[in-house]
Amino acid sequence: HKLQVIPLKPDGTLDEPAPLIQDAHAAGLGIHAYTFRAENQFLTKEFRSGGDPHQLGDLQGELKVYLEAGLDGFFTDHADYGVQARDAFK
Repeated sequence: HKLQVIPLKPDGTLDEPAPLIQDAHAAGLGIHAYTFRAENQFLTKEFRSGGDPHQLGDLQGELKVYLEAGLDGFFTDHADYGVQARDAFK
């Protein structure tokens, strides 16, 4: 069974955060998610840029939603975007 931090709506956009983060924090645990990628094919619909699946979209925007939901950390293949998203969130 796959646990989702933020499930997807039927239209491919992010839904409301699942209780996973809140429950983990209540138990004294942190949540780190993987692997965030900047290419459209790996982003949720609202963060894609154009129709080319290999084009880079708004990874920082997607990461912001997860950080706002309480995500403690993340793994990404695009460390520069990850650092920018983390620093903008602080």
